[in-house]
Amino acid sequence: MATLLITGGNRGIGLGLVKVYLENGWNVLATCRDPETASDLTALKKQYGNSLSIFGMDVNNQKQIDATVTSLDGTPIDLLINNAGAVEMAKYGSGAYEKINGVPIDDPDLRKYDYQEWEHVLRTNVLGPARVTGSFVENLKKSDHGIVVMMTSGLASVSNTWQAGRYAYRTSKAALNMLMRSAGEWLESFGITAVAISPGWTRTDMGGPNASNSIEQATVGVYQVITEISPKDAGKFLNFDGTTLPW
Repeated sequence: MATLLITGGNRGIGLGLVKVYLENGWNVLATCRDPETASDLTALKKQYGNSLSIFGMDVNNQKQIDATVTSLDGTPIDLLINNAGAVEMAKYGSGAYEKINGVPIDDPDLRKYDYQEWEHVLRTNVLGPARVTGSFVENLKKSDHGIVVMMTSGLASVSNTWQAGRYAYRTSKAALNMLMRSAGEWLESFGITAVAISPGWTRTDMGGPNASNSIEQATVGVYQVITEISPKDAGKFLNFDGTTLPW
């Protein structure tokens, strides 16, 4: 039975991916910051039993990451999905594309931007996946062919962007893409394939209620894309529909 480790598995796209992989017979290791409040994961645990394991792990907390590594005791990981992420929700709204009457609700004036929040988003969306990937590389090496997925966004596309605002989220996801490209060569030396995948604009807490995709559409699409990944795909920036996105 193949094994998936996914961060941020308690809600939204992460929870959707947990469901899809369990339905397809995978062993799933789902992490989240607070398992005690992860009622949907707990319900899935009752349904799928030992096929689902839940770990309390904040991607910004190296001690918790190390504790999870220790508890897995060398378990092979076939697929790591770095899904946990942050957006400038508190000040700039719930959705990365959120608008009121067609006007983005975030103020694009750099003089007024919340730089403390920007730092938090960068830590979570870039340093978090870096920590997690590095910490579990020995588990990935034990797979016949490990895969690392960085859950990115179409907003990370530099060539597609000429719009002010959402600086924290956009820069963090563009940096995540660069992390994938840079660390990808290192991972490739171990036989591990790294890719970045965008789930599209999805109706989650982060995506907002007006997004075009349901969680099911996004997660089934991501699952299908991952299923077809081979070593020749290393370093690609892919959309949930299988197309290649521009850098």
